[in-house]
Amino acid sequence: MKIDVDARGAFVYKVNCSACVVRGHRNWSAYRAGDDNGFVAAMDRWIFHMNEKHPEIEAPCMAFLPDAQQRLQSQREMKVAAPTGPAAASDT
Repeated sequence: MKIDVDARGAFVYKVNCSACVVRGHRNWSAYRAGDDNGFVAAMDRWIFHMNEKHPEIEAPCMAFLPDAQQRLQSQREMKVAAPTGPAAASDT
């Protein structure tokens, strides 16, 4: 994980996988701006990546997989309960 500061002075969290290549030449990565929520979102993406692409590797972060899965499920339930976008706007 790398923590940078963007042009506005806000934290930016970056996680890269040195083993996985996407788009022909770039390493897989997660990039999230923000404070604690950005950090948690970046780590959740990393945990899901590790679980899917590198299940054989024992990593300490995998202890947080159930928590990451719960956060993802909660987000999905919130989207179903309060849909957004053109279809939701036309319903009013």
